[in-house]
Amino acid sequence: MSLKRILGTMLATRMAGRGRRRGGLGTAAMLGGLGRRRRTGMMGGKLGMAALGYMAYKAYQDQQSKAGTSTGGTSSGAKGGGGLSGMVQDVMNTVTGGSQSSGGASAGATPAPEEEDMREEAQAAENLSNDTALLLIRAMITAAYSDGSLSMDERQRIMGEIDQAGDAEDRAVMEREIANPKPLDELLTQVNDEETAEEFYMASRAAVDGDSEADRTYLADLQRRLNLSDAQVAEVEEMAR
Repeated sequence: MSLKRILGTMLATRMAGRGRRRGGLGTAAMLGGLGRRRRTGMMGGKLGMAALGYMAYKAYQDQQSKAGTSTGGTSSGAKGGGGLSGMVQDVMNTVTGGSQSSGGASAGATPAPEEEDMREEAQAAENLSNDTALLLIRAMITAAYSDGSLSMDERQRIMGEIDQAGDAEDRAVMEREIANPKPLDELLTQVNDEETAEEFYMASRAAVDGDSEADRTYLADLQRRLNLSDAQVAEVEEMAR
């Protein structure tokens, strides 16, 4: 079982398409902008949301790798390890346009800002606790229920993404959580700092398209209860485009 793999998959796919109108959090363009946002102060130098972006991108890369393998193609990501940092080099090559030689940078070379960002974001993803990963998975599920219920079709799509990315234990975890959504009040007692509040909002935002009145009401209430500023919410919206 990997709670981080489940979270990454749900972020990358916008919970199997529930947030489809805003695009995917696992795109290369989104990831490539995370380091720049932190360097220019747009994210306050925080790595929390960057870690979520990295996990989403890794899930996206894993999916692409499996698709390439199943069609007889090859992918550099197919050899990645099971840990979140197993595909750091592949992602760095994507962000930097593959400018590094196949032998990698020379021993005395100074890493480019993008490469250093990737290492920091990969480490932040490794450092994310399983408790936080589970909290954010539950945040996504609770947000998905905010408009009334999850349809059978939506559940099937979600489980299909988990089946493709994970294993039987991952599926069992997600089935249990979807069947037993946690009240928002209960989840918010576990949000004890600003960074976790931002991560909670970002995960919740990824689970809804934000166009319905129910979605807008839920997100506005969530912003208020998490004590997030309009600027912080706008930042999440920009990242999720």
